[in-house]
Amino acid sequence: MYRILLIDDDRNVLSALRRELQSDYAIEAFDAPHQALQRCRESRFDLALVDYKMPEMNGVEFLRQFVKLQPDAIPIMLSGEADFGAIIGTINEAHIYRFIGKPWDSAELAATLAEGLAHREQLLENRRLAEACRKQKPWVGARNPDKLYQVLAVDDEANMLNALARDLTMRGGYADLQMALMGQANPESPALHRDFRFNVVTTTSPLQALERARLATYDVVISDYLMPEMDGLSFLEAFRAIQPDAARILLSGHTDKEVLVKAINSLKIYGYIGKPWHEYTLRTVVAQAIVHHELLRENRRLAEHAGG
Repeated sequence: MYRILLIDDDRNVLSALRRELQSDYAIEAFDAPHQALQRCRESRFDLALVDYKMPEMNGVEFLRQFVKLQPDAIPIMLSGEADFGAIIGTINEAHIYRFIGKPWDSAELAATLAEGLAHREQLLENRRLAEACRKQKPWVGARNPDKLYQVLAVDDEANMLNALARDLTMRGGYADLQMALMGQANPESPALHRDFRFNVVTTTSPLQALERARLATYDVVISDYLMPEMDGLSFLEAFRAIQPDAARILLSGHTDKEVLVKAINSLKIYGYIGKPWHEYTLRTVVAQAIVHHELLRENRRLAEHAGG
């Protein structure tokens, strides 16, 4: 069972988080950052979920020390909307994987932890495979920092599709925050220290989207959960059969935790975006899904390289 570290000076917040997570993870919770750091010197954690505003030590300072003690753990920060600007300049020091807003959405919380832990497993596997390759022969991974990533979005509401395409393609806004976070996804990979540019293709019909998948290749597919022709899980499963390497993301305002866990575990859906979304969340989930699937492909190539 994965081990999760929770840190927040508000004991009510810790209690609420523990209630949501303790059935799926082994939880240790602290309301004092210094005590948590001492515990980190004694025991290993897979992921840390840390509040930003704490009187004794803010979340960035805690994570700055935490990642030195446990560089393989996934750091996630709880923060309010007003904190984003103050945090941007310190992301590179704290190696934050993602932010979760307060108050949090239960489905988003569950998805973020599952995505972070899945990404951690691939990073560890990537390190193991790269080391095996280095012992045999040099390895040069495929890199294309100027790639325009192809995104297919499906939702029966045209206004949602228009908003999604606008938020993914426009510059400015929270793009700087997303770029800074992406640089932390795998600090050893120069290919990740770049801007992500998206070309977004939209359709209100999942059946039409499946036809498009047979004609063109996409890096990411985003699907609404509730649609009249076909529900999002059935659509993403069908899309996976056509394009297994595309990153799959579920979009919904109604998904409960059980549905989301099934989607992540059974259908290997990487990301979840709630409605209404925050531009930061949308851009970051899509970019991190791309990075995760690029890592999966690289690990497959590494394994073939080592075996060859």
